Amino acid sequence: MLLRILDNHTQYVDQNKGKRQFLSLMTRIRATQTLGATLTSRGSYDRAANIYKRLIEDALKNHSDHFKPDRCLTLETALEVQDENAQDRAWKLRSAIDTVYDECLCDYNEVSDAMPPNLHTRIKDTINKASSKITSGDQQHGLTEYINLLKDMKNNDKYRDLISPAAKVMVNESLEIAESADDLDLKNRKLRESLDRVYNEVRLPEVYSPSVGPLKSKKQKPKDSGMLVVDFNQAGGSMFSYQIQILDDKCMGGSSHAQALLEEEKKYLSFHGNLARTNRGGFASFRILPTVKDELRGILKNTKAVMLEVMNLEKQNIRYKFQMANEAHLKSFNWQAEFIVEPDNQFHTVVIDVLSFWPTMFGHVLSSPGNVDFSKVDCLGILISHVTVDGKENPDFVEGPFGLAVRSIRLIKNKDDD
Repeated sequence: MLLRILDNHTQYVDQNKGKRQFLSLMTRIRATQTLGATLTSRGSYDRAANIYKRLIEDALKNHSDHFKPDRCLTLETALEVQDENAQDRAWKLRSAIDTVYDECLCDYNEVSDAMPPNLHTRIKDTINKASSKITSGDQQHGLTEYINLLKDMKNNDKYRDLISPAAKVMVNESLEIAESADDLDLKNRKLRESLDRVYNEVRLPEVYSPSVGPLKSKKQKPKDSGMLVVDFNQAGGSMFSYQIQILDDKCMGGSSHAQALLEEEKKYLSFHGNLARTNRGGFASFRILPTVKDELRGILKNTKAVMLEVMNLEKQNIRYKFQMANEAHLKSFNWQAEFIVEPDNQFHTVVIDVLSFWPTMFGHVLSSPGNVDFSKVDCLGILISHVTVDGKENPDFVEGPFGLAVRSIRLIKNKDDD
């Protein structure tokens, strides 16, 4: 009996030790990814390639028991790349690391293990399929996809027991709207909002924030017009001096490209380019880098919402993110919130509450939304990506051209702000 207890205890210790070692390795990989991205963004491809190479060599030599054979082969194949230039070598090594890292997380991530795979997969597939049909103009078939899944969620005990009472109410209300309303666009928006909520609940049970629905044109301006801080409508109209920096997926080997040009005659900043998923890419952004960082932090203090004047310049790629980023050290992170701009050739006023900003790092959600620390914000920016703010695939993402006109950025302050 005693020997059995000791044996069980030894197995428990070994399992937990192995888990700790794995998590330590994953942390090291994440730190190397962060450092490598910083080096490549500065053009130091040799240094980036060297730190990627050292990480892979150590992982294969000392931690290969944590990897499946096909993942070891992925890493070994990347090490064989010798005759390419430093930039290509860095990208191929980084791509192998990213692939193995993501696959390992799928195996060991406790949130992923906890989520119901059938419901999670069905929602994701349904959203992607319906969004594709709606984008092509077939709203009725997109609606049918949503209705079929929501009805199954309402009537199937296996699904019904997985979602919260509040989400069940949304599901029922959406189905009622689907039966009674005449507006197809309204029906699709309401049903999509319900699916977004359930998706987030089963994916991140302890961290939930609803996805942003399509933005409708507002005939009236918000009561609070906000404090104008960045004005692309006129020269010298901003509250602080800054430079514009483009950051796209070329920093990790992708092939998307972007530009941010001040259109003086049209009186707005044009953020445009082309998106591609080549080599694990799929994002582009521009950043507003203040000359004096403390000046921006002082301006942001006591902000309760961000207000944008924006217009979509393309018929596709309607979902964007506004971000407040921290680049003060190598472990850079940022706070992101989504907004959607319909392609109707009109400027829209978008108001984003600070409580809806998610803290993220390289597309990975760090914690729940609503904890923006303005004292750590170094720059502002706008991003378009194949990943949403809460870490799932962006169903509105389309490879090809994108374009957004930005006229101004304003801040809405707390009423007691001096």
